[in-house]
Amino acid sequence: MASFPSFASTGTLKLEPDSTKHSTVSLLTRKSPSLSYPKSQTSTPSESLNFQESLSVITDGSKIETSCYVPLLQECIERTSFSGAQNFHSHIIKTGTHQDVFVMTFLVNVYAKCGSMENAQKVFNKLPRRNVVAWTTLMTGYVHNDQSDVAISVFQEMLEFGSFPTNYTLGIALNACSAINSVELGKQIHGYSIKYHIDHDTSVGNSLCSLYSKCANLDSAIKAFLKIGEKNVVSWTAVICACGDNSKALKGLRFFTEMLADNVEPNEFTLTSVLSMCCTMLSLSFGVQVHCLSIKLGYEPNLRIRNSIMYLYLRCGRFGEALRLFNGMEDMSLVTMNSIIAGYGEMMELAKDDLSAYCNGTEALNVFSKLNNSGFKPDIYSFSSILTVCSKMFALEQGEQVHAQTLKTGHLSDMIVGTALVNMYNKCGSIERASKAFREMSARTLISWTSMIAAFAQNGQTQQALQLFEDMRLMGVRPNQVTFVGVLSACAHAGMVNEALGYFETMQKDFKIKPVMDHYSCLIDMFVRLGLLNEAFVVIKKMDFPPNEYIWSLLLAGCKRDGNTELGFYGAEKLLELKPKNTETCLLLLNMYKSADRWEDVSKVQELMKEKRLKKLMDWSWISIHDKVYSFKPDERQAYGAEMYDYLDQLLDKAKSLVGYQSLESFELLEVEEEEGKTLPSNVQHSEKLAVAFGLLNMPNAAPIRIIKNISMCRGCHNFMKAISSLNAREIIIRDSKRLHKFVNGQCSCGDYGGLL
Repeated sequence: MASFPSFASTGTLKLEPDSTKHSTVSLLTRKSPSLSYPKSQTSTPSESLNFQESLSVITDGSKIETSCYVPLLQECIERTSFSGAQNFHSHIIKTGTHQDVFVMTFLVNVYAKCGSMENAQKVFNKLPRRNVVAWTTLMTGYVHNDQSDVAISVFQEMLEFGSFPTNYTLGIALNACSAINSVELGKQIHGYSIKYHIDHDTSVGNSLCSLYSKCANLDSAIKAFLKIGEKNVVSWTAVICACGDNSKALKGLRFFTEMLADNVEPNEFTLTSVLSMCCTMLSLSFGVQVHCLSIKLGYEPNLRIRNSIMYLYLRCGRFGEALRLFNGMEDMSLVTMNSIIAGYGEMMELAKDDLSAYCNGTEALNVFSKLNNSGFKPDIYSFSSILTVCSKMFALEQGEQVHAQTLKTGHLSDMIVGTALVNMYNKCGSIERASKAFREMSARTLISWTSMIAAFAQNGQTQQALQLFEDMRLMGVRPNQVTFVGVLSACAHAGMVNEALGYFETMQKDFKIKPVMDHYSCLIDMFVRLGLLNEAFVVIKKMDFPPNEYIWSLLLAGCKRDGNTELGFYGAEKLLELKPKNTETCLLLLNMYKSADRWEDVSKVQELMKEKRLKKLMDWSWISIHDKVYSFKPDERQAYGAEMYDYLDQLLDKAKSLVGYQSLESFELLEVEEEEGKTLPSNVQHSEKLAVAFGLLNMPNAAPIRIIKNISMCRGCHNFMKAISSLNAREIIIRDSKRLHKFVNGQCSCGDYGGLL
């Protein structure tokens, strides 16, 4: 709707509603759409009747005074009693009271509050006279029943009818514009309010602020707020929410402090908005003060506020406080459950070791089980969060159960859930199921396409990744930076130099995407894999920004493997200048300097590790069998008995008999954490070998073996897993600190990336 033709002919805006029998009613100071009416001066027996008794009186056909209908109809609103409203409506018609505009307008409000706009419209159409109160009541009903487009039509009809809007009417019209994102229509109403000098009105200003905020025009929203003459808590909440919704959390918090300085007491909506902005800014100190304020104001039992506080603590890493809040809640909502599940997911990321992360994931699964048993129905956020947890836990069986539940509840069709399912299967090493889940998605976003391309690339299925990229382009989906990382990674995996350089050029020329560090990393990785170290170094020199720790580590690993000491030591110097914070990177430097007897440089690296407080690596792996976790360290020979070690020795003998497996013997062990003054035995085996031997002994013959390792696999263990997957015809999946390795029939999905280590 582009214009209001009747605005020009309305003359001076009339701020009072048309004169009626009950002219004492005014919308100027009304704070809600509920209508209030003058009570009768004399008490009647009907006034003391309760709701059910009143219905009985009506059924008996007893006469009720006109003024007594209002409290009875109000009771219908409070009870949301549509049938009660119909009974009173019938009685009103029988007694002839339907000629009373006052009562019938209230009846419009009752039907609207009971969700029956069809009946509300019928009553409105039969009104003997229509004043601004009646028009506004009908508009309010449509807005509150999510029919804002109809409310706008009613507003235009009112203007054409010749009834003048009040400030409250304009506020409702602006709310309708906000609901349908009609900023142009809202601007016309704004202009109308300025023309008649009521843009300073609280109701109008609040609605304007919300409208402009929703239309991403924060400056106009703030201007509308500043124009308000008497700012109430709704006004302040509107401008605070506007700042939060438009990514200006700091400005929103400043408005909140101004609000408190103005002695305006916040309500629950103000506090939840402020807490949300504290989450965005990770401002724990401010959030704690808001928490204290909410307790002082008596809002601590409020579930919305408790959820917001709990989520703030989760986002800021204060998991203990969040869990105390969660465990102390008697009443919970689906939001509460979703927040704590997502919180456990965050705790997994920040856990001190993988076992702690697994325990946090188990707690998340327990909460999800509690959610299912508590009567709540999981929504898309529940499923996406728990699938993310399963992917981090390497928990394929639990992920499959969640997949089945999404099918049963119909949530699988949602793009967020579908994408989370694809990621879960990919990170659990089941690329076939990830691909099937992707194909079954009813709709796909750029994130969905990109996730699947990356999954194919990570699993060494280069042609499938590139074909999917071309399919995505044919579907009209424009790739972004992350998409091209997946494409270049796929090319690097297969050593497709010409194709990689072609896509790199296409990204810049056709899609105007400027290369970032990850794109260059893929190219350098490709050249290093192929042994083209000089070409990799040329790419490094062409970068528009300084190489990071990862890029120099790639080059250094390639130089160490190929014996290019000159370029290797140059890369090592550059890496030292960055003062690496990663323990594995420092150990790579140590091994390189030790092999060249450069003990002065060895001392430098050791000093750097002390300065950065980097501990020596603790080699540690674990495997989950029937929901029980078994962990392995190289020096725990007694933990699982002699049988497992005898079996491991047999596997090693078989592996050594294979052609090309002699490289196992020449591998130089990375340093592992040792007790002070104590050296580990020379025959100690890395933890993943122990875990795979245990899995082969204790899992069904056809079951894939899934292992998590806290550091990168070494070259020797990588070769060992290839040999065992071939000898035992067993699928072995190991996720280390760098990537996922899927060993099938003597081949690894990483394309022998382990050879660089």
